[in-house]
Amino acid sequence: MDQPAFLKNFFSFIRLIRFINLFFIALTQFLVQYTIIKPILAQAGVPPTLEHLNFFLLVLSTMLIAAAGYIINDYFDVKIDAINKPGRIFIDRTIRRRTAILLHQFMTGIGVLLAFYVAWKSGNIRLGLIHPIVAGLLWFYSTGHKKAQMLVGNIVVSFLSAFIIMIVALYERELFQPSNADVNAAAYTIFILIFFYFLFAFLISLARELVKDMEDLKGDAEYGSRTLPIIIGVKSTKIIVSLIIGLILCFLIYLQFRQASSGDYISVLHLFTTLEVPLGIAIYLLNKADSQKQFSLVSSVIKIAMLMGILTMLYFYYLIFQ
Repeated sequence: MDQPAFLKNFFSFIRLIRFINLFFIALTQFLVQYTIIKPILAQAGVPPTLEHLNFFLLVLSTMLIAAAGYIINDYFDVKIDAINKPGRIFIDRTIRRRTAILLHQFMTGIGVLLAFYVAWKSGNIRLGLIHPIVAGLLWFYSTGHKKAQMLVGNIVVSFLSAFIIMIVALYERELFQPSNADVNAAAYTIFILIFFYFLFAFLISLARELVKDMEDLKGDAEYGSRTLPIIIGVKSTKIIVSLIIGLILCFLIYLQFRQASSGDYISVLHLFTTLEVPLGIAIYLLNKADSQKQFSLVSSVIKIAMLMGILTMLYFYYLIFQ
């Protein structure tokens, strides 16, 4: 039985804005705030700058800007997607192009307004510039630049994916203007933790973006894109992705040695099972992959590792603060 038209349009919209990815964005920012920033500041005796409602509005603003970015990306990629993923095209099928542009503008506008409001409430209105700059970069990424120059688009989107973590810290006034020595020490700890998560998110996002380029090789090549697999070949790109994942694994092993030296073998096992195993599987599958379906599987495994990395915030919160 066919779905009613409004339901079909609704589900197309949900898939167009990548609702699951938006959930990951919200989850990441909530975990940064409530498992890293807030509990560490609480130990120093100060509350976070953003109370619950304003922090929720900051997360909503980030989600709206990201959703608008997904829409404009699909808007400009219709022809390429018709080759690479014909079953996942919604613009010009269930959602008109004009509607897509209006949705992009509406979401960007509301997201920017919310960002400026939260920045004003945080005491630093200049922070409101972050979200329109991000929206501009997403437009830059989507209008062909992601394919026109090798690696530029990959680096931009990987940085923006990781920057989701950094945004939360930038809105925390106590991190930049500590009120006492205890807060200064807490700020240092928070910055170190957030930098490590930022680095992890950037590297693993970059690895996944390159895998997606290998997955989309056919359509990209037909429309003259200059992605890494097209310029240097799939085999060489596989080596680069494996090196990036290997760098992440080296970082994880370093953390495991530190935890083991303090007698925390449970954390060593946790990092091994939740991160090292899926990353190792990703490298194995990548080296064997030679079809779009197989590269898509590698991308999915890396995405699982990304989620597991985010959830380690929750694990270490309960390990340290409970």
